[in-house]
This record gives sequence, C-alpha cells and structure tokens, in this order.
Amino acid sequence: MRLLNVSTREVEEFHGTDIPEYAILSHTWGTEEMTLHDMEAIARYRRSQQEPPVDMMPRNADTPDAMKLMLLSTMLMAFRGDRARANRGPPLPALTNGYESDDSDTRSQKGSVVPSVTLHPFEHKAGYAKVAYACGQAEKDGYRYVWVDTCCIDKRSSAEVSEAVNSMFGWYQRAAVCYAFLEDVHFDDYTEAYMTWKDHFTNSRWFTRGWTLQELLAPRKVVFYARGWRLLGTKSSLVKHVAKITGVDELTLLEPKLIQNASVAQRMSWAANRTTTKPEDLTYSLLGLFGVNMPIIYGEGDKAFLRLQEEIIKRSDDHTIFAWGTLGDSQAHAANYQTHPPDLDEIDYDDLAGTTGILAASPKDFAGMAHVVASPPAPHQQTTDYALTNKGLHITLDLTRTGSGYGTGTHLAVLHCHAEHDPTSRLALLLTETSTPNIFLRTRSRAPTTVSAPDRAAAKPRRVYVPNTAAPDTPRPGASSSARLADEVVFVRAPDLVAPGYDVLDVRGARAQWNGEFRSLRLGGVDYGAGKKEGGGLFQLAVVTFWNRHLKCGFVVRILVEGVSRAVFVDLLQGVRADGGAEGDGKGLVEAARRAWENPGTVEVSVPVRGEDRVAKRRIRVQVMTPGEQEGEERGRQGGASAWTYRAGHEVMVSGSVTFTEKWERDYQRTVNAKVERKKKGAIELNMSSMLWQAAPVMGGEDLDQPS
Repeated sequence: MRLLNVSTREVEEFHGTDIPEYAILSHTWGTEEMTLHDMEAIARYRRSQQEPPVDMMPRNADTPDAMKLMLLSTMLMAFRGDRARANRGPPLPALTNGYESDDSDTRSQKGSVVPSVTLHPFEHKAGYAKVAYACGQAEKDGYRYVWVDTCCIDKRSSAEVSEAVNSMFGWYQRAAVCYAFLEDVHFDDYTEAYMTWKDHFTNSRWFTRGWTLQELLAPRKVVFYARGWRLLGTKSSLVKHVAKITGVDELTLLEPKLIQNASVAQRMSWAANRTTTKPEDLTYSLLGLFGVNMPIIYGEGDKAFLRLQEEIIKRSDDHTIFAWGTLGDSQAHAANYQTHPPDLDEIDYDDLAGTTGILAASPKDFAGMAHVVASPPAPHQQTTDYALTNKGLHITLDLTRTGSGYGTGTHLAVLHCHAEHDPTSRLALLLTETSTPNIFLRTRSRAPTTVSAPDRAAAKPRRVYVPNTAAPDTPRPGASSSARLADEVVFVRAPDLVAPGYDVLDVRGARAQWNGEFRSLRLGGVDYGAGKKEGGGLFQLAVVTFWNRHLKCGFVVRILVEGVSRAVFVDLLQGVRADGGAEGDGKGLVEAARRAWENPGTVEVSVPVRGEDRVAKRRIRVQVMTPGEQEGEERGRQGGASAWTYRAGHEVMVSGSVTFTEKWERDYQRTVNAKVERKKKGAIELNMSSMLWQAAPVMGGEDLDQPS
C-alpha cells in the first residue's frame, strides 16, 4: 500500500501490518488529476532544489576558489528566490481547523500551503489543489500520511490496479478519517437564487458516482468539505440528509459493520442510480460491499456484473438477488398499455413478451428495492442448496399456477423474500415452461409478481433449471448445433375484443410464450427451410385460443407463414364449438387447438390464376406444416398433400374471419375478422376486430363451420 507523506509530499510504500495511521481523500475525478508519476517527479524536483550538486561543494572552504564558488552559489540562490516569488502564484485558501469552523484561522491564512521553492509544472495542475488540501488538513489533524486514489496507485501496472480494486474497501475501512471533497458544492453565508448549500449538497456529483458509495459507507468518520475546502459537516451530523439522498438507512451509514446485514437487493439498490466512466467500474466498486474478490478485467463490459452475481451466489443463500423486477413498473401498467397501445416503431421488441435471464444485467435493475428483505423459509420447509450450472440456475422453488393473462404453462415461483411493508406475501419469479422438462424461462412482467399466504400454502416444491439467457437457442432439426433458429414476435392488437373481456386462454407453438400485459407472443424454433428443397412451404407458427370467461365463448386463431417470402397469414379455425365444449370452460377449444397444432392438415387459400388477369383468383387447398417437420414429400407418403410454395410477390389470401354465437346474445351473431402483417424489426402484427349483426336465433353451442 502506498501512502503520501503530508510533509515531504513523497509517496512511500508499506507492506503487511506495518501500515501507519492515515487519512484518506474521497473525491470525483476531473481533468488534470495527479498520478503517481507526477508526484514522484515533484519529489525529485524538490530534492534537487534543496540539495546542491555534489561537485559544487568545495572540499576546503578556506581557499580562494572555494570562496568564489560560495559567493557564486549565494548569488544564484538569490536569483532563484526572486524567480520563486514570481512563480508562486496566489496562495491556496486557508484550511479549516479540525471539524469546526475557525474564522480567525481563515482571516490569518494560518495553515495555508505555500510553496517555499519554485513550483514544478505538475504543481500547476488542477488536481494538485485537492492533494494539497488533503495533506494540509491531515497534518493539522495530526496524521503523517494520506491516501489519494489518483496518485497512490501505479495505474501503469495492471496487477497493482487489480490488487488496489480488491483491497480498496478495506483501505477505506482502516482509515482514521475520510475527507469527502465536494468540489461542486458552494458554501456561502447567503442563499443563491433561493438555493442554500444543502441544495448544492443534495445535487452534488459526488452522490452519483459509483466509487464514492463505498467511500461513504466503509469509513466510520467522514468529513464533508465544499469548494475552497470549506467545512460542511460530518457523516453523523448530516446523517438524515445523506440517508435521504442515497437511500441508505441511517444506522448503516453510522455503523459500517451493518452493511452485511442488508439484503443483496438493498445493497444493489444503493448503486442503482450511480454511474462510472467505465462500465466495469460500476461492478468493481461493489466488491467490498459484498465481501467478494475477483479478477479485474477491463474490456469485459456487462459480463463483470454477471461474474459478481455468480460470486455472491457461491457465498450467500439470499434469494433477493433474483428478486429484481418483481415489484413491477407502475409507469407501464398493463391496463394502460392495452388501452393505449404504442406504435410498433416505438416498441423495444426485446422487452415485449420476451424472456430474460435469471440474473440482472446491471445494478439499475434493482432500482426501488431498498426495502426488500430476505425472509426465512417456513419451519416445515426443507432448505436446499442452489448453484449455477451449464443449464442455468439449478434451484428448488415452490411453484403455483398464475391467473389469467399469461396462458397455460406459466408459473409463479416463490422466493424467500418480501417487501418490508408486506411481510405476509412473498415475491415470486414468473416462469414459463419449455419443451425440455424442468427447464423454465424467466418472463418479463411490469406488474408486481407476488404470492399471498393462502396461495403459497398451495404451492408445490419443484427442482428446476432457469437459464441465464433470454431464450435457449434451438438447432434446426438434422442440422449442426451451430445452425440456430430465430424467434418471431407477434404483437396482438384487438381493441374491439379486449373490451368484452376476451383473453388468451392457450398458446401452442415452438417455445411459445404469451404476455398478457404487452399483448404479445414470442415464438421460436421455426425452420422455414424444412418444407421443400427449394426452401418453401406453408408453416404454422402458432395456434392461439381466445376465450371470454364471462360470456363463456371464444375462438381459435392459427398464424401461418410462407417459407420463401416470409409472408404471414391468419386462419380462424372453423368447425369448433364456440362455447368451448360441454362444460363451457373453454377446454373444448383448447383441445381443438391442440389437435390443430399436432395435425394442421390443409387450409384453403386464394391465389392469382397464372397467365390470366391478376384479378382472377382460384382457391386451392394446401398442406400446412408445423415447425420441425421434414420435407413435404415425406408428408405425401403419409397420405397428405405436399407442401406448397409460390413465388414471392404473389397475392395470397387465407380465410380470415369466423362467425359464432354468444350464449348471452342468441339473437345476434358476432363476426371476428383478423389479418396479420410483418412489420419492421421482424415483428408480426395481428389486428383483430369484431362486429355484431342481427340474425335468426341460433342455439348456443351449435357447431359453426360456415365462414362469414
């Protein structure tokens, strides 16, 4: 560890336990900061000014030659003294006396740091004033040494930088006092534009930087200074104000040992609104808060934060590390999103109905979680370990089914943590089943995901894997593992259907995942080249069941895509009971959707008649394939029609409406029209509308197999 001698301004190195008492400086970096090389150059220059060269010292001072040399030396020193006075510049402002303001000290300029020799060019750098302030205050407080991060670390050595980053929290803990220099805070006896120094203090850049968080929490004594080294107060005297600014509770601010008692989510939330110049530093500045040591690798970017979470998981069983996002986002509630859906050009498709990894991407994901605490498992509940594996997080969680809005295959996984204001409920992860047993994907949700005590009692423990990727890549059937399949995002617009209460009851598709909040569907693993050797075919992306639980009626939608042009069509399934089956709970529709997914059969399409007027159409029936099926000739051998291809640019229409009767309106029939269109960024928009028209009474539940 290197320390700066406050008297000589030389950097000295100490090892092991042979470290003297020292003060430490906390500040925000600006331009022209002092480095170790700069301080060493200044020290060499000062030594050269104080010690004349050896060859100028006469051996016998009584000889005439010696007298001449001494006279010449005296004249030279006098000349240098005039130059030194000219180069000194204005003296630095006076230092305050200890932790209390001393007006007499200020008026008399007592304790000012005034150089006695010619200034080295590095001493004119802007960053040197902070070093001089810290050295002068430390000397006044009785400390011989001070530690400054800019000039006590050799940044030319990557090994020393790594050692310093891993040791820095401990260095701040061992410091006798920490001087926090807030250069952008103006301290005056009068208010400026109705702003006092506390307003400047609240808005100081010092409270927004990543490294200053540990510099605030680790030392027991922190003294705040404003511009010109004007005393503002100590951490204990300003604790209420600092707690309000940082979100850290007062007890933790006053007692550094209590940091480890805070949950992982709480400690992450303290850094959620802080920034650093290098993205990796936001992670490295948190190592001491979690008692973690790890290699420092600049250039790895966001991977540093993932490594930090992996190290925390090895040392802690705190479930709050997985609780990010479970409190929801009140600014984008589902009701507002469905009522006023944004334009597709404004949508971030990664945030639609997409899945996400089990670990957070940055401390920003923990914003607003300062009051999330860990809770012990129930007395009768057996505790199990968990770990990160090549398949993801392997953990045992209590799973319970979700309510409406997410479709089948979605669960709430109960975590051992809760919000302080609601100790009876538990935060939970929203997980979606995959085609691989026991592998679940974490689902994005902007609504809070919590489980009440009664629902928690019905939850069943299950050992699952949760990958740390948005969605596992799926290789094409029969292809190498490097041949991956892209996801499709279907954005459902159905304002006329939402009002009566229609929602998605079931989704069939490759890695299908429905998000009721965003009204969007994410699909994956579709191999468009599996139909024919020329790369065509009509594929079934998904089969979606819509259901109105109040009116007890619904319909089934198939989303189709052509393999050459990637044009998208919609087919409303005909010939199914509108009431969903004998029980009136929609199970009949779900069963019909399952059959349609497993055996898509044929569909009637309208295509232009070749060689004739393009207005002329002819209707043909073509075979539909599900993702992953092999070439159409194989299906032909099984008794079905061959897969269908056509040239890109031809107009094709698939049946797009269905008529069914609602039980509550036997004198009316509802027609649902639907069309799809591929938008930019690869998303698909499904527009659905409906209308009522008067007709002869039709018995509820009758098979309706005639399109409108």
